[in-house]
Amino acid sequence: MQVTTEQLDPCNIALTISVDPERVEVARKKAFQQAVGSLQLPGFRRGKVPPHIAKNYVDDARVKQRAAEVLVPDAYREALTEASVEPFAEPEMELVSMDDNGPLVFKALVPLRPQITLGLYKGLELERRKIALADADVEKELENIRARFAEYPEIEDRASETGDFLMVDLTAIVEGQDLPELAEPKATMIEVGKNIPDLDAGLQGLKKGDSKSIEATYPETFENEGLRGKRGVFTVDVKEVRARVLPELTDELAQRARPKISTVEELKTDVRTQLENDAVEASENEVEFHLVSKIVETSQIHFPEVLLKAEVNAELNQLAQTLEQNKVTPEQYLASIGKSVEQLQSEMAVGATQRIKNSLVLSEVARAEGITVEDADIDAKLAERAGESGVSVSAIRAYVESQGSLDRFRDQALTEKILNFLKEISKITERIVTTAELEAEEASKASENASAAPAELEEAKPKKRAATKKKAEEPAAELEAAPAEEPKPKRKTKKAEAEPPAES
Repeated sequence: MQVTTEQLDPCNIALTISVDPERVEVARKKAFQQAVGSLQLPGFRRGKVPPHIAKNYVDDARVKQRAAEVLVPDAYREALTEASVEPFAEPEMELVSMDDNGPLVFKALVPLRPQITLGLYKGLELERRKIALADADVEKELENIRARFAEYPEIEDRASETGDFLMVDLTAIVEGQDLPELAEPKATMIEVGKNIPDLDAGLQGLKKGDSKSIEATYPETFENEGLRGKRGVFTVDVKEVRARVLPELTDELAQRARPKISTVEELKTDVRTQLENDAVEASENEVEFHLVSKIVETSQIHFPEVLLKAEVNAELNQLAQTLEQNKVTPEQYLASIGKSVEQLQSEMAVGATQRIKNSLVLSEVARAEGITVEDADIDAKLAERAGESGVSVSAIRAYVESQGSLDRFRDQALTEKILNFLKEISKITERIVTTAELEAEEASKASENASAAPAELEEAKPKKRAATKKKAEEPAAELEAAPAEEPKPKRKTKKAEAEPPAES
């Protein structure tokens, strides 16, 4: 057997393997005998057809295929040993030739382990933005709590105004074409004041039983790029008009909102504590994100394509499950975001690439610094989860072990230890910012990024792993709002939680 190697890139090698004709002939004879063994012709018992007769009834192409199926696995393993190649994943096989009385020649495209050369990771300089909470932040959260317990009585003594909710049958045409999900009247709830400006203006002053067609132009900042600047016609048949009535902030409401709370004052204290904890977590998430990003920027990272495909497929599967749970078809979802399958996969690949790089550099730091996970680290993560869930540690452990997900806690513990180590050896300065200042800075960054190339913009976004604190996407809500709703600003915490690295 002959083996030639071609290094395609740091993480992919091509092996061209030639199996000797004698060995091929032995395999062909065995494959022929197997085919004859299952052959049954009139006048002969099964498997007893003479070879000179059987060859007229046996498909030679299938014999060659069977011989190749028998030869290739063993030949590939032998070639790996001969070429001293350690594969990272299953190869892609390509049959080159298998002529009569000749060798079997095939090519194996073999993925190799990721290659990482760490850049600078010690003494990095970063800024930690510490959020200083104000009374206004607490009041805002209290208003959110009141909103959760709002009542929505139907109103008939006045026309609709900002803040009201309209129950309508909605259809939409954009640039003369139906929106797929709104080609037929669809029962929809619309909050007046939360949509694109032209539509909101047209929704003012409506009453139950009204029917109206509203012309509206999508803003250039609309989330769905495919709709930006386009003009649509929205037809609404109003079934109900409902007001939103917020309850008074009383001790009773405080108890309904949080059963362990007795009074409004206790609720205010609890809300402030929660906001302070969230602010600390957001600050640390941001530091960790920038810290890992800096290391990735100065490191040389190579990984095989198969790793990227696996990451994208996992994200696609997660999205598919979420869509199914929300009874949304893939076609409806793609229409709601104005993208093709190829565009969606391309965007996912950009984010997946960044997550893989993050994970690989963290794993390499762990290897370089000898950072490992002890049983006590796993116990601490289980205790943390138990505290969040309000159950015993033993109950959490029993459940986790029954689900076979203990390794997930091990990975989380390792990731946390690596990030803590990196923060300890970095030079981190602190700057106090108010919530208003933070939102202004984030808005300014968003404005600057608006003109960036899509790939550059995506690379700059923080990524969270589903294995830790990543929330499932909510495509149903996005689909419902896509035709009419202006996207709401969201504060993003910038966590650098890459895929937890495997313990070295």
